[in-house]
Amino acid sequence: MNNQSTLVQALKGITKTPPPIWLMRQAGRYLPEYMAERQKFPDFMEFCFNSDVVTKVTLQPIERFDFDAAIIFSDILTIPHFLGQTVRFEKGHGPILAKVEWDHFLKNGKDRDLSFEYQPLFKAIQDVKKALPLDKALIGFAGSPWTIATYMIGGGKSKGFSEIVRFAETEASIFDRILDILTDQVIKLLLGQIKAGCDVVQIFDSWAAAVPNQYREAWLWNPLQKIYKAIRTVYPETPIIYYGKGVALNYPALIPGLPGLCFGLDQFVDVKWAHSAIQKFSPVQGNLDPEKLVTGDFQNDVQNILENLNSGPFVFNLGHGILPETPIQHVHQLVDLIRSQKK
Repeated sequence: MNNQSTLVQALKGITKTPPPIWLMRQAGRYLPEYMAERQKFPDFMEFCFNSDVVTKVTLQPIERFDFDAAIIFSDILTIPHFLGQTVRFEKGHGPILAKVEWDHFLKNGKDRDLSFEYQPLFKAIQDVKKALPLDKALIGFAGSPWTIATYMIGGGKSKGFSEIVRFAETEASIFDRILDILTDQVIKLLLGQIKAGCDVVQIFDSWAAAVPNQYREAWLWNPLQKIYKAIRTVYPETPIIYYGKGVALNYPALIPGLPGLCFGLDQFVDVKWAHSAIQKFSPVQGNLDPEKLVTGDFQNDVQNILENLNSGPFVFNLGHGILPETPIQHVHQLVDLIRSQKK
């Protein structure tokens, strides 16, 4: 692990001024150099598993903006794809997943070893790690079991989640087994990424808020605790970030069972509350509104975030992924603003 990086130090509980900065989806459609590579691959999954191009696009935002961390370019839907549910991406629509025969999936997915399928990703991690300066960290990631399951059951991105919740209630035994398989696969993927060279891993739970309160323990927190414990057992020093969109009010109750976990904050979280309720006990990451980065009207928001969170272990980020229409100049301005904080 790269202990020289400010990101790893912050995630280990050390207050850094200025704080480390990286942005969710920092490698992507707002960069012309990314689009130039993406256009060479009509099939997105093929793009995700070409180790040379993954290495190149992962490093592009570091070369352009000098962020404190690179995040390996991949997709949270690689797990269902490799478990036999074909994933394709349609322009203007996003991911479309083939219909699943659940009996076959449950039989085929249990204890399945996908390490061979992930070799191009692991090679890209090794190559990025060699190319990164020593003061930059490399982040690996996976989707949460619940968020991956919503795509699998819904056949893509859900407009509303009532049909997913209904499936989970009416097919409870099947749904529990789906979550078990996905939890196991997320653990294997994250362990593989750390072994290949990632310094930090993040769990993306973009649709966490869709889970009704009475099911959050079973569908969100139990799988998260299993993943956390499995990583801690093998790699006790590797920092873990959990980004749960819309569920920050649940975070304080999770802290005792997940010591040292960094909690990702979406843009709707009150940072003053987050400082007293979360950051006094665990590192936090967030939470500038991505829309503000588009308009360029973010100076006051950044100051508010820093005034409230920069006195503890903190990683500056957006509250969600960077938007495709974000002007590159605004990203430069944001990095300069963060880096201008007095040491």
